[in-house]
Amino acid sequence: MPFIVQFILTLATTTIVVSGASLLWPKFTRNPSPEPLTKVREVVLQTDVGKQAAQILGVSDTQPVEPVNVSSVAGVVVSNVLTNVQEQVQDAATREIIIQVVKKIETLQPEQQEEIKKQICK
Repeated sequence: MPFIVQFILTLATTTIVVSGASLLWPKFTRNPSPEPLTKVREVVLQTDVGKQAAQILGVSDTQPVEPVNVSSVAGVVVSNVLTNVQEQVQDAATREIIIQVVKKIETLQPEQQEEIKKQICK
């Protein structure tokens, strides 16, 4: 990739990251933002895109910003992961049980298989 394209991509990425950090700073800490970040935030909020981004992120100047409780977010993530894992384990166990039952039914006499099919179909 030519150097100028890499430079432009790096500049654009850096601009997006710094702008996002300036907008999201109040979400992650109650500490005052550093002076350069404050100046970037002021410039970003003067643009239409910056205003829309702040509105979407819930950090516009018209709304009070509640910092994110990192431990609470981490707890929710862990809980969701555990729930997902538990559901997958239950699904796997259910599939294995069904496979075992089908294998057992296949070993029965044809009359017994028909009786079981009648019971299942009810």
